[in-house]
Order: sequence, then C-alpha cells, then structure tokens
Amino acid sequence: MKDQIRNSALWAAYGDALGFITEFADAAGVKRRIHRPEVRETVAWKRTIGGRFGAMVDLPAGCYSDDTQLRLATCRSILGDGHFDVETFAKVELTVWPAYALGGGKGTKAAAAALISPDVNWFSNFFHADEVRYLDAGGNGAAMRIQPHVWAAKDKAEPYSFMRDVVRNAVCSHGHPRGILGAVFHALCLADALCRRDVPGPEGWTAAIGRLNKVLELVETDSELSAFWRPVWEERVGSTLKTALDRIVDEFSADVDRVAKTLHDGDLSQYRAIAESLGCLTSEYRGCGTKTALAASALAWLGRKSSPDAALVAASNLLSSDTDTIATMAGAILGAVSEKGPQSEIMDRAYIEVEADRLAKLSMGVPTPSFAYPDLMRWTPPRTQLDALGLHGDRLVLAGLGYAESISEEFRPRGKADHCWQWMKLDFGQSVVGKRRARPSTMAQGNMPLPSREPRPASSSERHNDKKTPATQQRLFEARRDMEDVAGQTRERTRSIDELSAEAIRSGFEPSLIGRHLLGLAEGTHGVEKAIAYASIIAKAKLARVQTQKRQTAAETPAPAVKDASAGEPHTGSE
Repeated sequence: MKDQIRNSALWAAYGDALGFITEFADAAGVKRRIHRPEVRETVAWKRTIGGRFGAMVDLPAGCYSDDTQLRLATCRSILGDGHFDVETFAKVELTVWPAYALGGGKGTKAAAAALISPDVNWFSNFFHADEVRYLDAGGNGAAMRIQPHVWAAKDKAEPYSFMRDVVRNAVCSHGHPRGILGAVFHALCLADALCRRDVPGPEGWTAAIGRLNKVLELVETDSELSAFWRPVWEERVGSTLKTALDRIVDEFSADVDRVAKTLHDGDLSQYRAIAESLGCLTSEYRGCGTKTALAASALAWLGRKSSPDAALVAASNLLSSDTDTIATMAGAILGAVSEKGPQSEIMDRAYIEVEADRLAKLSMGVPTPSFAYPDLMRWTPPRTQLDALGLHGDRLVLAGLGYAESISEEFRPRGKADHCWQWMKLDFGQSVVGKRRARPSTMAQGNMPLPSREPRPASSSERHNDKKTPATQQRLFEARRDMEDVAGQTRERTRSIDELSAEAIRSGFEPSLIGRHLLGLAEGTHGVEKAIAYASIIAKAKLARVQTQKRQTAAETPAPAVKDASAGEPHTGSE
C-alpha cells in the first residue's frame, strides 16, 4: 500500500504540472509558453502571475499549481495520529495560501479571504463578495485536494473512515452540493482503486453514486455541521439540504449513465467526446465539481491499460477544459494502480514522497510526526498577501508555515511597485513563489513557526522526518500523545465530542456536567484542542437556544393595537 499511495501522490502532482502548462490557453498560447503545439512532458516555462499588472515569472520543469499546493496543505493538516485538524487547515493553510498561490478558482480565493476574519470559522464561511457566493461555489476546488484523506484512511473499504473529513474539508470553501459531492465521489473512486488495485469503471461509479446519500447522514451526526452549518445553509438557500443533495445526486447519476453508454470498451480517443457530453468544454460547466470528478474517472478508465502518461497527456491537451484538475484527479486514480512513478521532473518530488509515506504509515496505524503549526490562540491570519512573508531577525518567514530561503532572482511587476515575487524554499522542503514587500516587515511572534521548526542543515526530507513536537507546548491544535494518563485516553475513545456535547445540551447545560466533560477531554489525546472545540460547540448551542427563546417570547407577546386600518399582515419572509 505504501508504494500505491506514493505513486498516487506523484502521478497526481505530475498531472497537475502537465495540465498547468495548458490551463486557460488556446493553441497559440500553448505555443508561446513551450514553443511547441502540444505538451508531452513537463518543461520549464514562463507565466504572468499577480493579474494584469503582475510579473512574468520563470516556472521550473514540473512546477505544479494550486491543486497540489492545497493537496499538500491538506496533508500537513492531518496530524500524527490521523486526525484531520480542520481548524488549522481553514485558519492557517487557507488564509496563507493566496500569498504563494499559482492559479486557484475565484471561489477558493474568496473563501480564503473570508476566513481571515476572527468571526468566521470553517463551518460558518458563508462569504459573498465580488459576485462570488459560498452557496454558488460548486467547482472542483475541493475535489482536487482531498486525496490525502483517502491515503491516510485505515479502512479504505469503509467510506465512513474518510468521508467525514472529505466533507469537512470541502465545506471550508464550497457550499454548493456539486462541489461537496464531487469531492466525495472522487474520494470513493480513489479508495476503490487503492482497495482493488484496479481503476473503477461504470459499475464502480454507480456504486459511488449510491453511497453519496451518506453525506446527509454524516452532516446529521457531526455536531458542528448539524448544529451550525446546516441550519444556516438551509435558511439561506430556502431549501432542505436533503432536497438539494438529492437533486444533484440525480443529476450526477444521469451523467454517469450518459458516459457509461458512450464508453463501451473504448480507448483514449473517446475522451474528447466524453468531456463534451458532460459540458466540460463550456463556460457553464468547466470546472464543475461533479462533472470534473466524473470526467477524471472516465479518463482514468480509458487509460487504464497503458502508462498513466498517455491519459494525462490527453487531458492536458484538451484545450478549453480544466486541464490541470482533470489530469491531477485522473493521475491520483491511475497512480494508485501503477507500479511506477513518473519519469519526468516534478517540483518538490522528495517532499511529496515524504508526505505520501507519512500518510501511508498512518493508514497502517503507525503514529508519525505532526506538522508544527503556530499556537492558534496567538495566530493572526495575514490581512494581505504582502503580510504573509516577513522577517524574523535576518530570515524570511512564511506566516504559519516556516522559514523561507530565497532561491531565485526577484520578479518585479510592471511599473513602479514596492513589492516583488521570488522563488523560495521552505524549511520542510516545499518550493513557493511568494509575493513580498521590497522591505519585509517583522513577522508577528504569534505567526512564527514553533521552536522545533528552526532551520537545520539536513536535507529537506530529513528535516521533515526529524521534526519533534514539544510535549510541553500547550497550543490549541497540536497532536501529542499523553502517555501518562491511560484512563483519559480510554474515556476519549469511548466518548466522542459529539456524544458529550449532545449530552450537555440535553441536560439543559448543566454546569457540573460540562465541567466534568471539559476535565475529561483535557486529560486525553488532543486534550487542549478537544476541550476548546467542545466549549465552542456548547457556547454556540447555548446562544442559539437563547435566541430561539427570545424569538418565541416575542411571538407570544400580543402586539399593540393598531388603529391604522391600512396595516397589513406581519412580514414573515427572510431578507
């Protein structure tokens, strides 16, 4: 399984790097970028980043885009015992990512910007800015990054072992069922490939569609999704979540039937026809979460009898489609059944392998080091992209992630500007092209890496493997094993936060019961993290109950007599 997971990660990154070259380009654009009509392997090229007035930046062979960047962010957010720390993913990884993003959809970028606010949590990110709405975010920005949840799952044949984390990850940035269900469908297809060592075809897709009804069950049994996310979502949409999910599942199922009738025993020559039938070459459905996930699965099935190279080249050269995302998702599936990794260059290959191997160990029940995020009690997300890179002494630091060493010239935008872009190597092995001020400001202490993350002279992979999380550092979201209190661990395993919070709510918020719960959680694994998560749920549930009681009291209070005969019925609609 270790080799399968590693090859899945490598082929996913390779597909992203290959498709990134042709993303948003027409035939003339491809020729300008690589001086040839088609892409066949990863090569060095140039691209303008930072918008119309940005800078032309040199991109090395194998340079990947936001797909792999956010996939690696997901990897880091999976702690050393397999727990997905959705808080650090949302409040650290997503808020810092725009400072080094290569590509990225409007929805994901709007989500990242909204999460900067201290009042916005991962389950309350209902952004609406610049005509981009959370509730309309149904793109593939979630589906492209959720593979690590499958790689780390101990039981890949049991959907519940990874689907909850996939949904939580998706909800951080995507509020439309297409975005959420596309991510779950891709996760199910990838898990199927890893379990059977075979690329799932129409029968496997149909089985995956049948499992999408578990999404509603997962939401209902998740304390934060059920208590806070779902009610707001349904109020703002004006529909039940079940109705909305059922509608997209029916749409998804019809797409599967349409593609299945087209496939037969075809080869890669059918890929264009399938993508066209799904609408993947149109502005309406290009990048759609469900349709992209299905197109990637169909491409993987068509290319299952040959090297993954052929399928990823086909995806990357189908201009007007979402080349990099379809290629990266197909690459993850094909890599899961491939005996070899890509032979062409991939940027940060060693670091990608380290993360893949770490998640493979987690899937086998072997504890691993966790990424050392800052203390979220002191963390302040960068207000602008230029605030993400600062100085600690004479060293550059990327907020929340690590020390950065400059490895390229400065790329300056057109005209006069006090900022630039520059390639940097982070201390754990990832390469980023960061946007920074000409004179970087001092990094806030609360946004600094933990002491255990000081730069080391070892190689990037050695640095990552040698990191030690300080057991005495009480930070909000840190994976640590409390070996001194076996009883506390036992209690935590037998009583989940969901169970404890439900009991407290049923008790009418009995103070002594809540106190016992907090003390019990604090004594076990992730004690600080879980105690605060529990307290947050209780506080918000209490506030919701108080507000409900106020509304009920107001409704029961007789309205004053109105003498104006023209007074109409009370307004009951939502604004």
